[in-house]
Amino acid sequence: MLSASPDLIGAVEINTKAFMTLSKLAFSNLERLSTLNLNATRAALAGGSAAVSSLGQAKGQQEQPKLLAGAAGAAKTNAADYLKGVQEIAAETQKEVSSLITSYFAPHGDGSNPSAGWLKGFEQFKGFAQQITDMTAANAKVAGDVSARIASSAASLAKKDA
Repeated sequence: MLSASPDLIGAVEINTKAFMTLSKLAFSNLERLSTLNLNATRAALAGGSAAVSSLGQAKGQQEQPKLLAGAAGAAKTNAADYLKGVQEIAAETQKEVSSLITSYFAPHGDGSNPSAGWLKGFEQFKGFAQQITDMTAANAKVAGDVSARIASSAASLAKKDA
């Protein structure tokens, strides 16, 4: 049977609690990001549907560029709101992770001499936080690409009709 020192047991308990707290934080913020994605998708579909409907009811060729410009403006506003929401979630997540890590190393005097177990726990935190950051950046890039495509498409349709 292996014997474990009280320090090792304490480090394992603290690592486990800290990792569970970080996991809850990550899943909570992923849920918020998923809700934001769903709402942005709904808004985009509703806006696109309204734009198509209004184009179908346009009385003349002169009305279409105005309608397209209005749809592109709404799409840009929705994309900007989405990106703002992503940035807020990312900033809050970073703040909460920073606070957690600060409290995690506080018992050992600013982490100046952490044990191997604590250092491993920190590396796990770092990797997990990097995954969240990468996922948030990927979502922001996709939203930017989509809004650029919408603006480009609306601009090219407006040029054709002009």
